[in-house]
Amino acid sequence: MIPPRTILSAVDFSETSRAALIFAARLTRLCSAQLHVVHAEHPLLGAAALHAGIDLARETRDELNTFVAGAPPTAACAPQLHTANGAAVDVVLELARQLRADLIVVGGRGMSGAERLAFGSTTEGLLRRSEVSVLVVPTAWTAPRQDTSDLSGVGPVIAGVDPADFPMASMKAGCALATLLSTSLEVVHVVPHLPVLERWRAHAEAVVRERVGLARQQMDSLVQELGCSVPVELRVEVGAVPERLAETGSTRDGRAPLIVLGKKARHSPGGAPGTIAYRVLSIADAPVLMHVGP
Repeated sequence: MIPPRTILSAVDFSETSRAALIFAARLTRLCSAQLHVVHAEHPLLGAAALHAGIDLARETRDELNTFVAGAPPTAACAPQLHTANGAAVDVVLELARQLRADLIVVGGRGMSGAERLAFGSTTEGLLRRSEVSVLVVPTAWTAPRQDTSDLSGVGPVIAGVDPADFPMASMKAGCALATLLSTSLEVVHVVPHLPVLERWRAHAEAVVRERVGLARQQMDSLVQELGCSVPVELRVEVGAVPERLAETGSTRDGRAPLIVLGKKARHSPGGAPGTIAYRVLSIADAPVLMHVGP
């Protein structure tokens, strides 16, 4: 649902989750939503604390209160704080179900090198299993305007779409977000290069040109059907799909974009994000919303 009414931010006390919490708080203020913040302690840590005579629940609550106070404007949102002992993904998804959350906001450390495990253990699990939309905020994200407590200055919204694969879900989500943020919408489809031997290059380029032309026709029809009230720019790019999408959503040149990708509900065929989505998440320097559509 956009605008979301109930937002759940999952934190692990890292700088990555601090950026996500600040984004969630600013979105909360923009939408006049209810913000919930959750932290899950690993079951093994709970057992070790009990053995050592440590009141882990109290210490975790105190640390969560301190963490929230250090991530303005979160405290001003009067968030409801939750702590639990259990696997992080299970805890977050169960709480989201109980709250009927519209959106889960989480930090993303990247998907390569030493950071892959940190991403994969929680964020990837949420992306694969969540039946509500998940917004992934990169560690380096900062609000474009520090003189406000909402998301003023964020934009444009970049909706990455494939005309052959439920494109209206991400387009409608992108339109709703762009309207909420009072910014423009860029609808982007990337036609991949065809890797062929040199002797077939001319033929492959002709095929790509044909695909670009067809995609423009399809996308133009979809944009007209969308009927978005904010300015909409249609872009058909050629290249490596995740790299082009991430580049389109780059924060350079003073832009503060937000990328929207479509994701089917978990019970739907192909519900989990694919390799393109994960690659975009690993290289994009902008927040990425994995929107659950029909």
